[in-house]
Amino acid sequence: MFDLHAHLAEKSAKRSASAAADLVSRFGEAFLSWSTCDRNRARRHYQRQVEKLDLNLPDLLDHSERPKPLLAGWLAIEVVFKLRTPWYSKDDRPFHVRDNPVRKDRVFDLPFMSAASWKGLLRWACRMEDGLLEHLAEHEGGLDGWKEPSWILHLFGNGKEEDEIFSRGALHCFPTWFNKIGFEVINPHDRARRAGTQPILYEVVPASTSGTLSLLYAPMPGQARRQGVVPTEVLDRLLPALEKLLTRYGFSAKRTAGWGVAGIQARKLCTKGSGWKEAKTLAEAKTLLAKLLGEGKGKQ
Repeated sequence: MFDLHAHLAEKSAKRSASAAADLVSRFGEAFLSWSTCDRNRARRHYQRQVEKLDLNLPDLLDHSERPKPLLAGWLAIEVVFKLRTPWYSKDDRPFHVRDNPVRKDRVFDLPFMSAASWKGLLRWACRMEDGLLEHLAEHEGGLDGWKEPSWILHLFGNGKEEDEIFSRGALHCFPTWFNKIGFEVINPHDRARRAGTQPILYEVVPASTSGTLSLLYAPMPGQARRQGVVPTEVLDRLLPALEKLLTRYGFSAKRTAGWGVAGIQARKLCTKGSGWKEAKTLAEAKTLLAKLLGEGKGKQ
Protein backbone atom coordinates (compact mmCIF):
# COMPACT_ATOMS: atom_id res chain seq x y z
CA MET A 1 0.00 0.00 0.00
CA PHE A 2 2.85 2.41 0.83
CA ASP A 3 4.47 1.70 -2.56
CA LEU A 4 1.20 2.53 -4.33
CA HIS A 5 0.78 5.86 -2.55
CA ALA A 6 4.46 6.71 -3.05
CA HIS A 7 4.08 6.00 -6.77
CA LEU A 8 0.95 8.17 -7.04
CA ALA A 9 2.64 10.98 -5.11
CA GLU A 10 5.63 10.79 -7.42
CA LYS A 11 3.35 11.26 -10.43
CA SER A 12 1.48 14.26 -9.05
CA ALA A 13 3.79 16.10 -6.64
CA LYS A 14 6.60 18.47 -7.52
CA ARG A 15 10.00 16.90 -6.90
CA SER A 16 11.56 18.22 -3.70
CA ALA A 17 13.52 17.13 -0.65
CA SER A 18 10.33 17.18 1.42
CA ALA A 19 8.47 14.69 -0.80
CA ALA A 20 8.72 11.15 0.54
CA ALA A 21 8.52 9.62 -2.94
CA ASP A 22 11.64 11.53 -4.02
CA LEU A 23 13.71 10.37 -1.04
CA VAL A 24 12.80 6.68 -0.95
CA SER A 25 15.20 4.73 -3.16
CA ARG A 26 13.84 1.86 -5.24
CA PHE A 27 16.97 1.50 -7.36
CA GLY A 28 17.81 -2.11 -6.49
CA GLU A 29 14.20 -3.28 -6.68
CA ALA A 30 13.86 -1.86 -10.19
CA PHE A 31 16.65 -4.10 -11.48
CA LEU A 32 15.37 -7.06 -9.50
CA SER A 33 12.26 -7.10 -11.67
CA TRP A 34 14.48 -7.82 -14.71
CA SER A 35 16.03 -10.95 -13.22
CA THR A 36 13.13 -13.21 -14.20
CA CYS A 37 13.76 -12.57 -17.89
CA ASP A 38 17.41 -11.52 -18.36
CA ARG A 39 19.39 -11.96 -15.15
CA ASN A 40 22.89 -11.31 -16.48
CA ARG A 41 21.87 -8.17 -18.34
CA ALA A 42 20.18 -6.82 -15.21
CA ARG A 43 23.31 -7.49 -13.15
CA ARG A 44 25.63 -5.81 -15.64
CA HIS A 45 23.40 -2.77 -15.98
CA TYR A 46 22.97 -2.48 -12.21
CA GLN A 47 26.74 -2.61 -11.72
CA ARG A 48 27.33 0.14 -14.28
CA GLN A 49 24.65 2.41 -12.89
CA VAL A 50 25.22 2.01 -9.15
CA GLU A 51 28.81 3.26 -9.40
CA LYS A 52 27.49 6.55 -10.84
CA LEU A 53 24.96 7.22 -8.08
CA ASP A 54 25.21 10.25 -5.80
CA LEU A 55 24.64 8.67 -2.40
CA ASN A 56 24.37 11.88 -0.40
CA LEU A 57 21.14 12.86 1.31
CA PRO A 58 19.77 16.41 1.43
CA ASP A 59 20.95 18.49 4.38
CA LEU A 60 17.45 18.17 5.82
CA LEU A 61 18.04 14.46 6.44
CA ASP A 62 21.78 14.44 7.05
CA HIS A 63 22.64 11.36 9.12
CA SER A 64 25.92 12.75 10.42
CA GLU A 65 24.56 14.66 13.43
CA ARG A 66 27.22 14.81 16.11
CA PRO A 67 26.70 13.23 19.54
CA LYS A 68 26.14 15.84 22.25
CA PRO A 69 27.52 15.51 25.80
CA LEU A 70 24.66 16.83 27.94
CA LEU A 71 26.20 16.32 31.38
CA ALA A 72 29.57 16.99 32.97
CA GLY A 73 31.65 13.82 32.80
CA TRP A 74 30.23 12.79 29.42
CA LEU A 75 32.58 12.63 26.44
CA ALA A 76 31.88 12.59 22.70
CA ILE A 77 34.45 10.99 20.40
CA GLU A 78 34.72 11.33 16.63
CA VAL A 79 37.24 9.48 14.50
CA VAL A 80 37.37 10.45 10.83
CA PHE A 81 38.94 7.74 8.69
CA LYS A 82 39.59 6.84 5.06
CA LEU A 83 39.38 3.24 3.90
CA ARG A 84 42.63 1.70 2.69
CA THR A 85 40.91 -1.50 1.59
CA PRO A 86 37.29 -2.22 0.59
CA TRP A 87 34.60 -2.53 3.26
CA TYR A 88 31.86 -5.13 3.09
CA SER A 89 28.96 -6.28 5.23
CA LYS A 90 26.36 -8.57 3.70
CA ASP A 91 22.91 -7.07 3.22
CA ASP A 92 20.05 -8.90 4.93
CA ARG A 93 17.53 -8.47 2.11
CA PRO A 94 16.25 -11.85 0.91
CA PHE A 95 16.18 -10.78 -2.78
CA HIS A 96 18.66 -8.65 -4.69
CA VAL A 97 19.82 -8.42 -8.28
CA ARG A 98 23.39 -9.27 -7.16
CA ASP A 99 24.39 -12.28 -5.08
CA ASN A 100 26.56 -10.41 -2.55
CA PRO A 101 25.13 -6.91 -2.00
CA VAL A 102 26.66 -4.58 0.56
CA ARG A 103 24.49 -3.68 3.54
CA LYS A 104 22.30 -0.64 2.90
CA ASP A 105 19.66 1.37 4.69
CA ARG A 106 16.20 0.11 3.75
CA VAL A 107 14.79 3.53 2.87
CA PHE A 108 17.58 5.52 1.22
CA ASP A 109 19.88 2.71 -0.01
CA LEU A 110 22.93 4.23 1.66
CA PRO A 111 25.71 1.80 2.63
CA PHE A 112 26.20 1.86 6.39
CA MET A 113 27.72 0.09 9.36
CA SER A 114 25.23 -0.23 12.19
CA ALA A 115 25.77 0.93 15.75
CA ALA A 116 25.34 -2.65 17.00
CA SER A 117 28.14 -3.84 14.69
CA TRP A 118 30.46 -1.14 15.97
CA LYS A 119 29.66 -2.01 19.58
CA GLY A 120 30.35 -5.71 19.07
CA LEU A 121 33.67 -5.13 17.30
CA LEU A 122 34.79 -2.50 19.81
CA ARG A 123 34.07 -4.89 22.67
CA TRP A 124 36.14 -7.55 20.93
CA ALA A 125 38.99 -5.05 20.34
CA CYS A 126 38.92 -4.08 24.03
CA ARG A 127 39.11 -7.75 24.98
CA MET A 128 42.13 -8.10 22.72
CA GLU A 129 43.65 -5.14 24.54
CA ASP A 130 43.10 -6.99 27.84
CA GLY A 131 44.74 -10.27 26.82
CA LEU A 132 42.04 -12.22 24.98
CA LEU A 133 44.53 -13.59 22.43
CA GLU A 134 46.71 -15.09 25.16
CA HIS A 135 43.64 -16.56 26.88
CA LEU A 136 42.49 -18.23 23.65
CA ALA A 137 45.96 -19.70 23.11
CA GLU A 138 45.92 -21.21 26.60
CA HIS A 139 42.35 -22.58 26.34
CA GLU A 140 42.44 -24.13 22.85
CA GLY A 141 40.53 -21.25 21.27
CA GLY A 142 37.70 -21.25 23.82
CA LEU A 143 36.37 -18.59 26.18
CA ASP A 144 36.20 -21.00 29.13
CA GLY A 145 37.38 -19.21 32.24
CA TRP A 146 37.35 -15.76 30.64
CA LYS A 147 36.16 -13.13 33.09
CA GLU A 148 35.13 -9.79 31.65
CA PRO A 149 37.26 -6.99 33.14
CA SER A 150 35.40 -4.28 35.04
CA TRP A 151 36.39 -1.54 32.59
CA ILE A 152 34.89 -3.47 29.66
CA LEU A 153 31.69 -4.18 31.62
CA HIS A 154 31.50 -0.48 32.42
CA LEU A 155 31.72 0.47 28.74
CA PHE A 156 29.59 -2.25 27.14
CA GLY A 157 27.43 -3.70 29.90
CA ASN A 158 26.62 -7.35 30.48
CA GLY A 159 24.22 -9.78 28.89
CA LYS A 160 20.92 -10.50 30.62
CA GLU A 161 21.93 -14.13 30.98
CA GLU A 162 25.33 -13.30 32.52
CA ASP A 163 24.18 -11.72 35.77
CA GLU A 164 21.04 -11.31 37.83
CA ILE A 165 21.32 -7.54 37.52
CA PHE A 166 21.44 -6.25 33.94
CA SER A 167 23.81 -3.32 33.44
CA ARG A 168 23.73 -1.17 30.34
CA GLY A 169 27.12 0.03 29.19
CA ALA A 170 28.18 3.66 29.35
CA LEU A 171 29.41 3.73 25.74
CA HIS A 172 26.89 4.54 23.00
CA CYS A 173 27.76 3.92 19.35
CA PHE A 174 26.35 5.62 16.26
CA PRO A 175 26.11 4.21 12.72
CA THR A 176 28.65 5.12 10.06
CA TRP A 177 27.35 6.12 6.62
CA PHE A 178 29.22 5.84 3.33
CA ASN A 179 28.54 7.58 0.02
CA LYS A 180 30.18 5.31 -2.56
CA ILE A 181 29.62 1.80 -3.91
CA GLY A 182 32.05 -0.28 -5.95
CA PHE A 183 32.75 -3.91 -6.80
CA GLU A 184 35.55 -6.34 -5.95
CA VAL A 185 36.29 -9.91 -7.04
CA ILE A 186 37.54 -12.69 -4.77
CA ASN A 187 38.79 -15.78 -6.57
CA PRO A 188 39.01 -18.80 -4.21
CA HIS A 189 41.83 -21.20 -5.10
CA ASP A 190 41.75 -24.97 -5.15
CA ARG A 191 44.54 -26.13 -2.81
CA ALA A 192 45.33 -29.22 -4.85
CA ARG A 193 45.49 -27.57 -8.28
CA ARG A 194 46.56 -24.12 -6.97
CA ALA A 195 44.23 -22.50 -9.46
CA GLY A 196 41.18 -20.31 -9.20
CA THR A 197 37.82 -22.03 -8.97
CA GLN A 198 34.93 -19.61 -9.42
CA PRO A 199 35.42 -15.81 -9.12
CA ILE A 200 32.93 -14.22 -6.71
CA LEU A 201 31.81 -10.62 -7.21
CA TYR A 202 31.09 -8.52 -4.11
CA GLU A 203 29.39 -5.16 -3.92
CA VAL A 204 31.53 -3.10 -1.52
CA VAL A 205 32.34 0.36 -0.26
CA PRO A 206 35.57 1.02 -2.21
CA ALA A 207 38.96 2.00 -0.82
CA SER A 208 39.58 5.76 -0.40
CA THR A 209 36.01 6.31 0.83
CA SER A 210 35.79 8.38 4.01
CA GLY A 211 33.64 7.70 7.05
CA THR A 212 33.19 8.84 10.64
CA LEU A 213 32.98 6.72 13.77
CA SER A 214 30.99 8.57 16.46
CA LEU A 215 30.86 7.49 20.11
CA LEU A 216 29.33 8.97 23.24
CA TYR A 217 30.57 8.06 26.69
CA ALA A 218 27.52 8.79 28.85
CA PRO A 219 27.61 7.02 32.23
CA MET A 220 24.69 7.23 34.63
CA PRO A 221 25.35 9.36 37.74
CA GLY A 222 27.51 7.33 40.11
CA GLN A 223 27.87 4.41 37.67
CA ALA A 224 31.67 4.53 37.53
CA ARG A 225 31.95 4.64 41.32
CA ARG A 226 29.57 1.69 41.79
CA GLN A 227 31.48 -0.38 39.25
CA GLY A 228 34.84 0.51 40.76
CA VAL A 229 36.38 2.18 37.70
CA VAL A 230 37.92 5.56 36.90
CA PRO A 231 36.52 7.13 33.68
CA THR A 232 39.87 8.54 32.52
CA GLU A 233 41.54 5.14 32.95
CA VAL A 234 38.69 3.35 31.15
CA LEU A 235 38.76 5.71 28.16
CA ASP A 236 42.55 5.68 28.14
CA ARG A 237 42.30 1.95 27.34
CA LEU A 238 39.45 2.37 24.88
CA LEU A 239 41.33 4.76 22.58
CA PRO A 240 44.19 2.41 21.60
CA ALA A 241 41.73 -0.48 21.16
CA LEU A 242 39.68 1.72 18.82
CA GLU A 243 42.74 2.69 16.78
CA LYS A 244 43.88 -0.93 16.42
CA LEU A 245 40.41 -1.96 15.28
CA LEU A 246 40.45 0.62 12.49
CA THR A 247 44.07 0.43 11.39
CA ARG A 248 45.16 -3.15 12.17
CA TYR A 249 42.34 -5.63 12.76
CA GLY A 250 39.80 -4.22 10.30
CA PHE A 251 36.06 -3.76 10.83
CA SER A 252 34.61 -5.49 7.78
CA ALA A 253 33.51 -8.93 6.76
CA LYS A 254 36.29 -10.77 4.89
CA ARG A 255 38.90 -9.39 7.27
CA THR A 256 41.10 -12.40 6.51
CA ALA A 257 41.35 -11.00 2.97
CA GLY A 258 42.50 -7.66 4.41
CA TRP A 259 39.22 -5.81 3.96
CA GLY A 260 38.01 -3.06 6.26
CA VAL A 261 41.35 -1.50 7.20
CA ALA A 262 41.45 2.30 7.37
CA GLY A 263 43.78 5.19 8.01
CA ILE A 264 42.82 7.73 10.66
CA GLN A 265 42.58 11.32 9.45
CA ALA A 266 41.29 13.10 12.55
CA ARG A 267 40.54 12.44 16.22
CA LYS A 268 38.10 14.80 17.94
CA LEU A 269 36.90 14.96 21.55
CA CYS A 270 34.21 17.07 23.19
CA THR A 271 32.73 17.48 26.66
CA LYS A 272 29.87 19.66 27.87
CA GLY A 273 30.78 23.28 27.20
CA SER A 274 34.26 22.57 25.83
CA GLY A 275 33.63 22.55 22.09
CA TRP A 276 35.33 20.07 19.78
CA LYS A 277 39.09 19.65 20.25
CA GLU A 278 41.27 17.84 17.72
CA ALA A 279 44.27 15.60 18.42
CA LYS A 280 46.73 14.59 15.71
CA THR A 281 48.08 11.46 17.40
CA LEU A 282 46.93 8.86 19.89
CA ALA A 283 49.26 10.30 22.53
CA GLU A 284 47.76 13.77 22.04
CA ALA A 285 44.26 12.28 22.27
CA LYS A 286 45.08 10.68 25.63
CA THR A 287 46.47 13.96 26.97
CA LEU A 288 43.42 15.85 25.73
CA LEU A 289 41.13 13.23 27.24
CA ALA A 290 42.65 13.64 30.70
CA LYS A 291 42.43 17.43 30.43
CA LEU A 292 38.79 17.51 29.30
CA LEU A 293 37.51 15.04 31.87
CA GLY A 294 39.57 16.75 34.57
CA GLU A 295 37.90 20.07 33.73
CA GLY A 296 34.49 18.40 33.66
CA LYS A 297 35.06 16.87 37.09
CA GLY A 298 35.88 20.29 38.46
CA LYS A 299 32.52 21.65 37.22
CA GLN A 300 30.47 18.94 38.96
